[in-house]
Amino acid sequence: MPPNLVGLGIGAIASVAIFPPLLLGVAALEGVYLWSVSSNPRFQRMVRSRRGR
Repeated sequence: MPPNLVGLGIGAIASVAIFPPLLLGVAALEGVYLWSVSSNPRFQRMVRSRRGR
């Protein structure tokens, strides 16, 4: 195998190993952020004032 194909294969395996946990981590952080914002009284007042229109 030429060296560039070996590097490409290693890169593909590494991306499959690294990206799913990274995406899960980002999704978890986003969930925590949205949960903290939705329990914020200022955010709740803003949502209520927008729904009233």
